[in-house]
Amino acid sequence: MISSSAHARRWPFFSAIAGAAAALIASAFPTPADAQRERRMIDGDPVVSTYEVRTAPAIERVAAVGSGRARQQVTLTTRVAGVIEDVLFQGGDKVEAGQPLIRLSSEQEAIAVESAEAQRQQAFDAVERYKQLTEGAVSRVTRADADTALKVADAALRRARDDVERMTIRAPFSGIVGLTDLDTGDYLAIGTPVATLDDRSTIVIEFTVPEAAAPAIKIGMPVRATLAARPGEIHNGSVRAVGTRIDPVTRTLTVRGEVPNPDMSLIPGSTFSVSVQLTGDESPVVPGLAIQWDRAGAYVWRVTAENTVERINAAILARDGDRVFIDAALKAGDKIVHEGGGFLRPGQQVREAGS
Repeated sequence: MISSSAHARRWPFFSAIAGAAAALIASAFPTPADAQRERRMIDGDPVVSTYEVRTAPAIERVAAVGSGRARQQVTLTTRVAGVIEDVLFQGGDKVEAGQPLIRLSSEQEAIAVESAEAQRQQAFDAVERYKQLTEGAVSRVTRADADTALKVADAALRRARDDVERMTIRAPFSGIVGLTDLDTGDYLAIGTPVATLDDRSTIVIEFTVPEAAAPAIKIGMPVRATLAARPGEIHNGSVRAVGTRIDPVTRTLTVRGEVPNPDMSLIPGSTFSVSVQLTGDESPVVPGLAIQWDRAGAYVWRVTAENTVERINAAILARDGDRVFIDAALKAGDKIVHEGGGFLRPGQQVREAGS
């Protein structure tokens, strides 16, 4: 029987053997990192690919959510009271500017026009008759009264004709007319809503941007809008109006963008996700693979004239595909490590791939 003390003396021996075996196995089967390090070593110097730094205006997108409305929209109402004689549209019809939509009964107004026309003709005949008489036959006062009577008759005729025109409700602009429950014979009081009319050829989206981005928003800047209900669709437009004041409560600025809607697929009232592309100051542009990370943050390796590397701290400003805009102590033409920077240390000598 083996005592517990003997067992304790043998345990370090077995541990040493196990550790040696593990080291032998590890040397026989290198890790992927070791293999990569081996591939990048030639004559003791790591082989790297390099990239020549360029500068460009940093691109940043400001995102917001806004509600869309038609470029022109109105609720049609009546200016006069009357009985509907004819409804000339159906909900969803596309109508042109000036097109009649509803006619009210206008018999009394038509009679008033005929009466005004007769009075105007009578006043006109009197003026013409006085013109044919000699100066002494008709006094100046009589001529002046006749001229005044003609002007009054003209005004009365214009008013009578306007009254007739008011009995027809017309589309003030081209667009799509909404639904209506009105029918022939219905009585309309003054101000009664008739239907809605929307010019949907362009959708106006109103949204807000943070105070920090407000100075960069300019009329004409591109706007990209996406329907919340159909996120796969992207609609491009532009900024058409910018507010003049920052809201003191929300600290935001109101912006209006316009998106063309030639096929009428966008419906007023829809919710849109909107982004505006802002152009910032000139910044270094590097490939995404050139960015390295550690506990201190992001950095890149700059290759010196002696083919050594030095660490350059970087702050990422924006991304555009594989391009990364950074804030770093780099200038156009500087050479940085593109690939192979994962195992470098400051001051280390490197060899450029292909050299």
